[in-house]
Amino acid sequence: MNASFEHRKGSLITAIALVLAAAVIAGSAVCYFSLERNGAGFLLSLVILAVVPGAAYLLYRQLIFPYYRRLEDANLELHLRQEELLDIKDDLFIKFLGVYDVNYAANSPRLFSNRMKDVADVTARVMEAEVCLLFLYDKKADELVLSAANKDLMDGLKNVRVALGEGIEGWVGRKLEPVMLKDLRSDGRFREIPELNLSRYQSAYCLPLYVYSNGALMGVMEVLYTKPRSFTDEEINFFTTLSGIIATTVQNEQMQIELRKMNLELEQWVTEKTEELRSSEERYRSLVENACDTIFVVAENGDVVFVNEQAASLTGCTKYDLVHKNFFELFVDSAGLRKLLAEAAQGGRGLSHADLRKADGGIVPVDVSAVGLTLMGKRFVQSVVRDMSSLLQLENLLKEKQKEIAELKAGRRP
Repeated sequence: MNASFEHRKGSLITAIALVLAAAVIAGSAVCYFSLERNGAGFLLSLVILAVVPGAAYLLYRQLIFPYYRRLEDANLELHLRQEELLDIKDDLFIKFLGVYDVNYAANSPRLFSNRMKDVADVTARVMEAEVCLLFLYDKKADELVLSAANKDLMDGLKNVRVALGEGIEGWVGRKLEPVMLKDLRSDGRFREIPELNLSRYQSAYCLPLYVYSNGALMGVMEVLYTKPRSFTDEEINFFTTLSGIIATTVQNEQMQIELRKMNLELEQWVTEKTEELRSSEERYRSLVENACDTIFVVAENGDVVFVNEQAASLTGCTKYDLVHKNFFELFVDSAGLRKLLAEAAQGGRGLSHADLRKADGGIVPVDVSAVGLTLMGKRFVQSVVRDMSSLLQLENLLKEKQKEIAELKAGRRP
């Protein structure tokens, strides 16, 4: 096409140059023959000069005028294309603003139901639809539940459900494919929803709300028209982009709901366990406080964390002073006790003899037993210290008596 245009352009320029050359030559000849007073040449030159305007007119009609008309037609076509591009640009700008509005509405801090209502309003406005319906997928019931609509269509509507696979909406949700229908009612998949009266609409565009990253169906979105409608590429791209935004928003909302539910259950579980541990600790504390034995609760490194009244009575220290001491500081020789506590921390049990140093410097022989203990989720060692001084006194007294008896028996022998 460019080669043909260049050829015609060259032919036109050549023809114009020839006409102009003929006019110049004829005019020069008229002047020459007029000066030479050559009548025959003068008349011939005038005839040729008179023919030049005719040739120029013929050139205009045959070449210049059609070229000019084609140029005007091309200019008009270019203007129409420019107007069309401007319309497409305006439409794309409107669609861009629609995507922005939908994204803002879907992620605003309002309640989820209100956000979905705003999304339906914006979608209906940008798609120039009479109705926009938003169904969310109930996985347990395998149904689509009407959750939002534009205008005030949701007023008075409760529990509108469509089984997956039934009707246009259910088919889209099952097949995960969009449906564009110019004549909604003539389609074999059409099923009436009494609460919505879908039969009064002529055209429909239904799209699945699907998260491709994890293969999860979130629901279905549908726009309805009372008059036959075809959809442009811009509208298809806009609606597809919209479905991705809304599907992600619905998934995030469901995840947040599940997370809040898990957090609530976890808080309840922690509260219950904390109460159980607190009650258990209180029972343990009560038993230890009222026990007749001297009881120490120590960390694995030997730091004292709890003692009962018997411990304060045995050592001569206050309970406050004892919980600021290390268990091994209370004994003359702690080598055997360190081994005992290490075994108890590993789940073993044991008994050891030691000498307890009292606050006044006195030494008390004691038996020390130890066992592992878990309190509030932490590992401790419970040690029971028994005062053996009275028992040792009785044993010494018994030995003395036995010695006296032996001496008496020996003195009676002849």
